[in-house]
Amino acid sequence: MVDGKKLLVLGGAVSSLDVVEQAKKMGVYTIVADDRQTGVAKEAADEAVVVSTTDMEGLLTLIREKNIDGVFTGPSEFNIVNAMRLCELADLPFYATKKQWDICSNKASFKELCRKYDVPVVPEYELDKKFLPEELEKIDFPVIVKPVDGCSSKGIAVCNNKDELKAAYDYALSFSKEGKVIVERYIRNGGVGTSVRYIVDDGDFYLSLLGDRYVVDPEENNILINVLTVYPSKYTSMYIDKIDSNTVKMFKGIGYNNGVFFMQALPEGEHIYFHEMGLRLSGGLTYKITEAANKVNDLAMMIRYALGGKMCTEEEAQRIAPYLNGKIAASLCIPLKAGTIGKISGLDEVLGMIDEDGLTQYYFEGDTMAPEAIGTLLQHFARFKFFAENQKELIDKINKIQDTLKIFDTKGKDMLFMRFDTDRLK
Repeated sequence: MVDGKKLLVLGGAVSSLDVVEQAKKMGVYTIVADDRQTGVAKEAADEAVVVSTTDMEGLLTLIREKNIDGVFTGPSEFNIVNAMRLCELADLPFYATKKQWDICSNKASFKELCRKYDVPVVPEYELDKKFLPEELEKIDFPVIVKPVDGCSSKGIAVCNNKDELKAAYDYALSFSKEGKVIVERYIRNGGVGTSVRYIVDDGDFYLSLLGDRYVVDPEENNILINVLTVYPSKYTSMYIDKIDSNTVKMFKGIGYNNGVFFMQALPEGEHIYFHEMGLRLSGGLTYKITEAANKVNDLAMMIRYALGGKMCTEEEAQRIAPYLNGKIAASLCIPLKAGTIGKISGLDEVLGMIDEDGLTQYYFEGDTMAPEAIGTLLQHFARFKFFAENQKELIDKINKIQDTLKIFDTKGKDMLFMRFDTDRLK
C-alpha cells in the first residue's frame, strides 16, 4: 500500500505532470522540486519547493525534513539520472543501476549488447571525424547520422551523399556529450518504425505492447519525429516468434529485475532491426492506452516501486496483453510550424471524438514554438489518444481530427506543419 506515503518528484514541467496526477490518484502525497518558482507539475502537486534537481545536498535535506518515502520523475532523461543518484545517496528504491543506464542510454553500447544476444540491429558504418577515403567508399547511401547519446530526436539527419554526411556528422556531434556519432544504413520502409515495451517484476518479463510508429516526413527525410503510433503492431507475432526470448535473455544478462523499458526498431520485410532504447517510461504515455484496454498501468507500477512496493501484482501480470484484447489504439501528434500561437479552434470538438483523458497538450495560445524545435519532439502541439473498432474507423477519426483542429499564429497563418496522410496505413 502506498496510500499516505510521500513522493518527491523531480522536475516541475509538463514531463512530470502525469507522475504527480497518477500519484495523487493513488493517495500519495506529492512534493515537486526544481529550480523554478512555477510549473504545471508544481501547480498540480500537494507541495512545491525551489530546489534544483542537481542539488543533492539540498534534496537530501528535503528528504530528511519531509520524511519522504521515495523519489521519481517523468521521462526526462536529465532528471532520471538525477533521481538515480539521489536514491543511491538516500538509500531509496530505484529501478535501474547507473551501469544499466549507461549501457542502455548509449546507442552504440546498446547495439553491442544486442549483438551479444542475437537481437538484430540496424547495420552501421565505421567512420570518424577524419573521413578517411577508404571508409567513405564503403558507405552505401542513404545513411542516417545521429549522436550516440542523444535523445528527443535531436541531432539526427538522413544523408544521400558524402557532403551531406560530413555536414550531418558535425551537426550530430554538437548534440553529443560524449563527442561520438553513429552512422547507420537508412532503411527505406515508408517511414515506419516499431516500438516494443516490457514490464519487469522480480526478474519476470512481460511483453506489454508493440506499436507501429509513422514519422512526419518519409519523403524528404527532414522531419523524422513520430506523428502517429498504432497499437498493436502488425509485427507483434513476428517479434514474439523470432526475437522476444533473446530480448529477455539480454536484459536478464545485465541484471535488470524490476521496472520498464522500450526498444525502437525498423522493420524491413521479414526482419526487425533495433537501433535504440529507453530504460524508462516512454514520453508517449502509453499507460493511458493499456489502462483503458486491459487495466494495466505501468506508471502506477513505477510509482509504487519507487515507494518501496512491488512492481507488478499477480492480478496485473495476468491482465498484460500485447494484442490489447482485440482493440486498435492510436496516438496522433500534431506538428507545428515555428511561430507564436494566436488562436486554437476546434479543440473542444476534437475532445468529443476521443476517450476521456486522451489529450496531452504541450502548447497553448500565446506560447511560441521556436525554429530550433523543428525536427525534435518539442515540435508537437499535442498528442491525442483514442481507440477504434477497425482500420476504417481509425482512418476516419484521424482525418476528422485533422479537419477539425485549427491552429493559427498571431498573424492568422496556419501553423500546422504537415498533415498525416492516412493512405500510409493502407
